[in-house]
Amino acid sequence: MAVLIQLFFLNTVFIITSLSFIRMLRVLVRTGTESCRAVSTSSAAFSIPVKKDELSAKDVWERRSKLRIPKLQKDEQLSSKVYFAPEWDLEKKPNLDEGFVDPLKGYGMTPEKWEYYNKVNSKLSSTGGKNVGRFQVVWQPNYIVPETGLPKAKEVFHCKESVHFSPKRMWAACQLVWKMNVDEAITQLDMQQLKACTLLMETLKKAKTRAANEFHIEYPSQMYVADAFPVQSNIVKGARRHAHDNWNTIRYRYIHIFVRLEEGPAPAQKQRHATKSGWDHMDAYYNYLRSRSVKYSI
Repeated sequence: MAVLIQLFFLNTVFIITSLSFIRMLRVLVRTGTESCRAVSTSSAAFSIPVKKDELSAKDVWERRSKLRIPKLQKDEQLSSKVYFAPEWDLEKKPNLDEGFVDPLKGYGMTPEKWEYYNKVNSKLSSTGGKNVGRFQVVWQPNYIVPETGLPKAKEVFHCKESVHFSPKRMWAACQLVWKMNVDEAITQLDMQQLKACTLLMETLKKAKTRAANEFHIEYPSQMYVADAFPVQSNIVKGARRHAHDNWNTIRYRYIHIFVRLEEGPAPAQKQRHATKSGWDHMDAYYNYLRSRSVKYSI
């Protein structure tokens, strides 16, 4: 009888210790997965700074394309704000005019907002102890973008205001030079016998001049057209009289041409993914042929 009692006691102790060991394993697994998740999400934020010269243009754009991968909000880790800029005063109009702030006017992109980006992105350089920049220091020198681990590229925002032209015809010219080297874009626009290309060429030349003289970029020819788009500003309506006293409305459209130049080599393709060649389509077709199956076969 005593032997049976001892065996029963040993069995109960073994069961209790095994259950506690299993619980400890579960806790370790949970903490391990959470720590791994934290490391995986924060690895981009604490990436090692890499110089742009050590990476090819393809590697740089692969790093930037990874930013578009969707993340859960609970896993997202925001970087610290290391810059300062004047905030928008909602009680005043963007162009500092007096009067009531009408929400139906001035929405979207305006020349005042576009020029505001220059204040945010420009740096105050100094030569010989004298400040030569126009705006205040916003980004610290050699600032590293935490998401990519690369130095922040210099940008120039320029706008040509109130141009009497159609926004639809200007859009085609903007798509021609989008994500193209600035010198090559000016050459391509110069060869086109179109008014839209002439207006956009003048805008790019002015932006390149501002990059050298105003923002003190050493090699403005090594910049590319990161953004180029028109926005309709004003419509002046007129009237024209036809036969039998028929009056029609004439719309004189004015647009703003917005251009953003970014330092660095232009990307290899304009879209997110490279366009497929004939060989790629052939491989896809072969894969489709090999993946076929016969219905109700043995």
